[in-house]
Formats: sequence, structure tokens, C-alpha cells
Amino acid sequence: MSAGLDDQRLTRKERWLMIENMLEARPVVLISELASQFSVSVETVRRDIDAMAEAGLLERTYGGAAALKTAREPALNQRATLLAEERERIARVAAGMVRDGQVLMLDACATCLPLAQRLVVERRKLKVVTNSFALASAMAYNTTFQVIMAGGFYNSTEGANYGSETTEFLRRFTADHCFSSCGAVTAEGPTEVDSDVAGVKRVMLERAHHVTLLADHDKFRRPRLERVASLSTLDTLITDQEPPPDIVRALADAGVRLRIAGA
Repeated sequence: MSAGLDDQRLTRKERWLMIENMLEARPVVLISELASQFSVSVETVRRDIDAMAEAGLLERTYGGAAALKTAREPALNQRATLLAEERERIARVAAGMVRDGQVLMLDACATCLPLAQRLVVERRKLKVVTNSFALASAMAYNTTFQVIMAGGFYNSTEGANYGSETTEFLRRFTADHCFSSCGAVTAEGPTEVDSDVAGVKRVMLERAHHVTLLADHDKFRRPRLERVASLSTLDTLITDQEPPPDIVRALADAGVRLRIAGA
């Protein structure tokens, strides 16, 4: 906290300006940190956030606020071309965790596509539940697989189905293993930009006996808008580089196994 903030209380207008400036520098701010920085109560900051949202200056999120200009995730086919080598290494480790005859849940993420392509060649008699058309198509090449496609509203950016129909459908199944990714990973858990995407991922994690998060090193840069789940929901995290120290500590505290996919 700066000396200026220690010496005098900020006016409402000054707080609003500082919040706007903070959201210029990063996509999300937390009410708790604003209250501490401004030396005011959480309720005061919450009222500020509510009023600023009503004025169209920001977007309310769970526990904080986000800049209106926060970019959405690139389309799935665009993400698949980024960090392709790193995703392949992660997929190789993930494929080694799968056994013939298992029931899997795979979400619509760029890293699950190389995983699916490996499983088609290396495994038999899998039952795969997914909301992704690309994953369903890739899995269909192995005639011993049973592919179960979740319905819902089609999202052309993700190439997948989302919404209440999707989550209701997924709750009918129990999987041996769920492989999922996210927009970003924080010490509090995986996060996403889109609430519908987060909702489907959340249900998939809940419906699996073992949950593995696939996250390349770029996922550890900054949070997205909505937390999908706590770290304790995960069993394993596979990445291509050592995560930041705070996340390594949080993973250990939550009992999550960290696996680094080498070259």
C-alpha cells in the first residue's frame, strides 16, 4: 500500500479512477485486494463495483470485476496451431494414463485434440463422452470406440455444444477419467472466460473418478473471468514447464500431482 493511501482516504471518484486504471493493466481485479489497497471495507468496494457496472464501465464477476474489453479466447482451430509441440508432449503423457476399455470425458480444448489422435492409434474399446465435434470426429476413426456426443447449443468458436442441455446430459454419465483444459490456471484453480464453457467443464470434472488438467506454460500467465473449480478438484496437472512457485505450492497443498512433459 502506498504512503499516499495510508495518509488519506480516497474519494469515490478517485477509487473509480484507480479501478479503471488497474483494469487497463490487467483483465480482472478482486474486491478483497481493492478493499485492502484503498483501506475501505469490502462492502464499500462492492458498492463501487456495482455502480460502475451499472454505468457500463466494467463487468461484475464472482468476487471482483473485469474490463469490458477483456478478449475472449481465440477459436479452437486457432488455439490448436499455437504451442503445438508443447501440446503434443502433454498429450503423450496424458495418453499414457489411459487404459483400454475405460470411460473418458474429454472437453473441447486444443490439447485434447492431439490426445484424441494418439488414443485412436494406441487404445481399444474406449467409451468417450464429449461435447466437441472435432474430438468426436477424430475418435470415430477407431471402430472399437464408442463415442457419445453431448447435445446443446452449438458454439461455432469452440466447435462444441454448451448450455443447460449439455450439462444435464453429462450428469447422466460417470467417467473413469476426465481430461480437461482451461483459459488459465491460478493458485485458486482453473479459470475460463465464458460462463457456459466453465459450466460444462465444471460438470465434467464432477463426473469423473480421476481428473487431469492439461495446461501448457502459457496458461499460468493471468486469470480469466470465472473459476471452474478449486485445485483440490484435480488429481493431476500435466504441463510442459515448471509453473510459477505460488502455483507449485498451491498444487502441493491441494494434493495435486504435477507432471512435467519433457521433450
